[in-house]
Order: sequence, then structure tokens, then C-alpha cells
Amino acid sequence: MKSEMHFSKNASACAKTLCCVCICAAVVVICCLFASRPAPRKLWEPLLVGTNGETTVMGESRQLEFWTPSADTKDYLHKENGKVVRTETWEVLSNDAPNVAFGTMLKSNGNVLGYRRVLVWGQGQTLYKPGWWWTVNVFTNYTAGDLARTYDEFWKSHQILFVEVIDERGTSDRQFRTPQ
Repeated sequence: MKSEMHFSKNASACAKTLCCVCICAAVVVICCLFASRPAPRKLWEPLLVGTNGETTVMGESRQLEFWTPSADTKDYLHKENGKVVRTETWEVLSNDAPNVAFGTMLKSNGNVLGYRRVLVWGQGQTLYKPGWWWTVNVFTNYTAGDLARTYDEFWKSHQILFVEVIDERGTSDRQFRTPQ
């Protein structure tokens, strides 16, 4: 009986020790995972480069990329009884003047630094079709949500807007230096 009691005490002590070791090991693994991660690498770094080669990094900015219809989009929309379906009528443009007006409206916001747009072909949730792909450079206090509200107010699409966000945050692998 006495040896059974001694065995029970040893088993209990072993179980407690094993539990403590497992908890400590888990804490060490978690700490290593978080401590050993390098800072995220910059995917995009906006630079201002002077004619003398002097380079300045534009901090606190990002790019927002998205699609708008072009004058050619209307030829590739869903049709029922020969008419464009109601949910796509906002994409019917007779010319690209609305895109010029949209760009002017975007640029009127002081948080929008500038934009460019290029004609593209692509397919997401709809048919393969042409349109404009925009890259808008903004300060970080202008969000994708701000863009989505502006987009919907202008285009009256009343649909979810797909936006690609490219942020300048992170660290560089190299240091930018002003030439001596």
C-alpha cells in the first residue's frame, strides 16, 4: 500500500512537471515566432527625385488601384431583350468625358496627390471587358473606404468596389542616399 502511495505521488509530481514544461515550451515557441519576424519589406517606395539626383522619400502615402468603365465597355455588357441589364447600365458611356470629370473630382481632394489611368481588359465578377485601370496616389489619411464612397457618389454603381491598396509602410533593404 505504501509503495502504491509513493508511486501515486511520483506520478502526480511527474504530471505537474510535464505540464509546466509544456507550458514553458509553448511560451518560448510563441515568443520566438513573434520576436524573430523581420520588419515587413517595403513593396512600394514613392520617391521625389530632383534634377540634381537628390532623392526624398514621400512618407505617409499609398496607392489605390481600381477599375472604371470606358466608352468601349458598353459593347461587352450583359443584355436581356437587346438592352443592357439594369445593374450594368451605369457602365454605359458614350465617350470618356465622365472619366475625365471623375479624375478632376478625385484631384480636387487635398489628400489625393495625383492619378494615372490606362486602358485595360480584364475579368472579375463580370464578363471579360475593357475599361480604365486607375492608380491614385494618396496620403494615408485617404482610405479605400473614402475612395469607395466617392466612386459610388460619382458612378452610382451601388456595388462593391474592388480596390488594390499598395502601402509605403515597411522597411527598405537598402538606404537611399543623396549623391555627394
